Amino acid sequence: MKRVLVITLVLVMAFASSAMAAVSFSGKFTATAQMDSFRVFTEDYKLTPGFEVTISGSNKDETDDVLNWEFSGGISLTDSKFELGKYKLGLYDDYFSAWAWGNGQELSDKGVNFGLVKAAKKATDMRARLEVPVMDLATVTIDLTPPAAVRAFVDAEIEGFNVGLAYLRDWSETDAKNVIAADVDTTIAAGDMDVNLEAAAGVTLGEDLGFAVGFGADADVIEPLNLEASVTHASEHWAGDSLTAKETVLAGGATYTESAFQVTANGSYTIVQDDDNSNEISFGAKYRMSETVAYADLFKEDKDVWATNDAPAFGASVEFVDLGFDNVQVDAASPVVADMVWVKGQAKYTGGKNFEASVLGKIVPFSKLTIKPSVKFVLAEVEEVAATEEEEPAVETTTTTTINLAASYKIGASDTTLNFQGKKVFGDAPESLLKLSIEVPF
Repeated sequence: MKRVLVITLVLVMAFASSAMAAVSFSGKFTATAQMDSFRVFTEDYKLTPGFEVTISGSNKDETDDVLNWEFSGGISLTDSKFELGKYKLGLYDDYFSAWAWGNGQELSDKGVNFGLVKAAKKATDMRARLEVPVMDLATVTIDLTPPAAVRAFVDAEIEGFNVGLAYLRDWSETDAKNVIAADVDTTIAAGDMDVNLEAAAGVTLGEDLGFAVGFGADADVIEPLNLEASVTHASEHWAGDSLTAKETVLAGGATYTESAFQVTANGSYTIVQDDDNSNEISFGAKYRMSETVAYADLFKEDKDVWATNDAPAFGASVEFVDLGFDNVQVDAASPVVADMVWVKGQAKYTGGKNFEASVLGKIVPFSKLTIKPSVKFVLAEVEEVAATEEEEPAVETTTTTTINLAASYKIGASDTTLNFQGKKVFGDAPESLLKLSIEVPF
């Protein structure tokens, strides 16, 4: 609680300390009418208000185009409670740089190869980091992760080789962790191609010594073809950030990319000490008739990225685990009417009688109205709990079909929207929903 109060005070002072501080007040008011039935005018409904406010701001100090410090953060009011949102404070001096950030804010990942010691970029609570350059020789970084973890890194470049040393101390458990790791990577010319090489080794100090090693390489063999391979091993008493103790993993992959299609193949073989080994193999292919959307975003539903494409796109993938079939997935997305109607389909089979298929549409008749219909079908095997230990659990097949229609309409020339949702679920757990709401942002 004290920490939240301190950070809140810093935020308020940052807002008020400069006339040039960028402060914004935003929020929204919603009024929602909802009923869990399609029987309009005969079944009960409820009206629900909603109110959210967010105060966010940023401030910085610059002299002669040199940034001395910067701050960004926010406070939100939700359900009558004030909460501190994402925040980040950066301090920049001739001799060091320092950051404090938290509540979901991201800075940057820091670690040695293969993550033997790694400080993640995202802070769920509060994090702090100090970076000190040592002349032009190296950079020392100290990362603090409460309540009981410290990571230190030393990075340098020596004659074309990037070398690093890391130390992890974590005393949150009964047996404190002490891990030392080192890494090196470089790029060498091999004929007409460049080969990227990386290696790392780490030791867990203690009564039982543990260690881990990793080696990897990747190269563009020809312009469209990239090959990569790696091997990692962690002993029984390894306690670093990545790699699993008692496992050796051999991994490889290939990616062939042209403007119209991309083909990938990846595989890994895991050797487990005193246990069963395992393997995973996957193949994938994507075809696009336009370069408007990147391969990774062709079927991305977040923010309707898939519906920004101006030509059809198709994808397929298959996975095998322990040399047995695991799942296969097929995707397709295409505009139907230019700048007006898009449709996306997906089918996934995971073995047995487990199958699901969905179709999603986006319709924009004019700029103020957006309609999103969707249908999803799921066929699944459900194992029921046996009445007694002697009985075999029964396996039943269930089907669920969900039909959903969502629409939003912008009122006037503002961002105020009138939203509608109608959903009907057919199956063992039927469900109905009608919801109409108005959202007024400010």
